[in-house]
Amino acid sequence: MVAVVTFGALLGGGVSSAAVAATVGKTTTAKGPTGQVLTANISRGVLAAGKTTTVTITGRGYNTKLGIYVTFCVIPEKGKRPELCGPFDITGANNQSVWISSNPPIYAKLLVVPFGKGGTFKVKMPIDKTIGDNIDCTVERCAILTRADHTNSDNRKADVIIPVTFK
Repeated sequence: MVAVVTFGALLGGGVSSAAVAATVGKTTTAKGPTGQVLTANISRGVLAAGKTTTVTITGRGYNTKLGIYVTFCVIPEKGKRPELCGPFDITGANNQSVWISSNPPIYAKLLVVPFGKGGTFKVKMPIDKTIGDNIDCTVERCAILTRADHTNSDNRKADVIIPVTFK
């Protein structure tokens, strides 16, 4: 059984990315409300429905003073926060949620990936058509997204969304 991270209880705020995903070659990119850029190595935001794909996700221009989650979630209604997101395990083996922070709380030093120069990051994430055991992303609208971490969860300036479809 795979647990689904429910960010709503842990993290507040609504997702309202000003970004519109654009495709260039074999990547899909979205621009966030403060100019940050999120890119995934998937063409036109489409993945194969019958397999797990390891997706490379990069970001640049993020505020390094604000921790973020890079995650795979059901796209919430406009103004609502993501509630159903991919699993996180402390081994890092099957994460669909990665915590990026250059100034995490003391308890989290070993759980985070720090930002690179210029608010950059690069993570790999296994993505398939399901989130946890029972959310089917061929039925629900899902996305790779960034959002502020739980230390500043009401901050909507880190919200960037790349919708993903499965065929």
